[in-house]
Amino acid sequence: MLYALEARHAPVVSLWVWYHVGGRNEVPGTTGMSHFLEHMLFKGTPKHPKGDLDRLLARYGAQWNAFTSEDVTCYFETVPKARFETALELESDRMRNALISVEETEAERTVIVSEREGYENDPSFLLGEELQAIAFSRHTYGQGVIGSKDEIKLMTRDGLYSHYRRFYAPNNAYVVVTGDDEPERLIEQAAASFGTLEPSHDLGEPPKAPEPEQHGERRVTVHRAGGTLPIVMLAFRAPRATDSRAAAISALAVALAGTSTGSDGASGRSSRLHRALVETGLAADVDASFQLMKDPFLFLTDATLRPGVKHADVERVLVDELSKLSTDLVAEDEFARVRRQLLASTAFNTDTITWRAYRCGQLLSTGAATSIGDWYAKLAAVTREEIREAAAGLFVERSRSVGWFVPEGDAS
Repeated sequence: MLYALEARHAPVVSLWVWYHVGGRNEVPGTTGMSHFLEHMLFKGTPKHPKGDLDRLLARYGAQWNAFTSEDVTCYFETVPKARFETALELESDRMRNALISVEETEAERTVIVSEREGYENDPSFLLGEELQAIAFSRHTYGQGVIGSKDEIKLMTRDGLYSHYRRFYAPNNAYVVVTGDDEPERLIEQAAASFGTLEPSHDLGEPPKAPEPEQHGERRVTVHRAGGTLPIVMLAFRAPRATDSRAAAISALAVALAGTSTGSDGASGRSSRLHRALVETGLAADVDASFQLMKDPFLFLTDATLRPGVKHADVERVLVDELSKLSTDLVAEDEFARVRRQLLASTAFNTDTITWRAYRCGQLLSTGAATSIGDWYAKLAAVTREEIREAAAGLFVERSRSVGWFVPEGDAS
């Protein structure tokens, strides 16, 4: 699929290639393969040896990077308009011609193990990984993205190459372009680069592992030595991005914890969880999040506790605040503030050419909306009643998973 959006902010173009492969496409024994492969796509092709991509893009003052999630693996370049053809050539070349050698695989394995160990120093990552694992008994979302250290160490070059040849192809990708030109022209140029590439004949069916209904609360406690603060996380089953409730659930997250770009600043000082937990001295930080995903995922809330505060006390406040949203309509003035923050953050996050292209790709690849304008309209149409209905459907004890991070030596 090719999608283009005109953006005349500056004489630049942002190219994003979204492959429909991520953690959800892996089976036990291969977890982390999509993320590992992302690293290997920077090792060169016969036409552009290792380092050539970085050298060319740096010469032109470009921005470029990549990421892997449960649903997708994505690569992007934002380049001067005059160098758009270079970006297209680099991305179309490595779509089917990447060099994945045994030597580079072994070298990169050390890098990825080190990355994994770095994440393990973050209590939020450790707890989030364990909580996600218990929340999904069947679906591959329970495996996360980076994979276990043991499976990273067992990854083979041949396995990575097979994964690459199967999933990296024009018939398994969205190409999204935003920039200083007419959309028709941008699509024409992209089609010329990607349209002649060999498709994959081995995509098979998308992963099908429906998560069974949860019939009771699940709990996990993670212990770790160190001077870190305790954490409480709650996870609730949430619908996929295509669900009609997705916009209302996005508003629900803002009501609970604000936004990082809203008028109240990064702390979300006007949000419910901030008032109930931070202002009362129970927590140092709070958050709530709902991600747009291809399959049903999770609505997450978490709080980092102040020293001496008990996990049970913070968990109780979290549950109480969620219960209020399930039973009572949000007041008119609070709803106006939440709506303003929600729409402003959507606008701010698409203000640059690069992030406009990212947002387009995210909405299209998950099916959440057909365009940024379509998603904005869905958010603008959310009502107080829909927020309450969304909360009542989500915040049910039988579909709740609870995680505590307890620093060793903390008996709370």
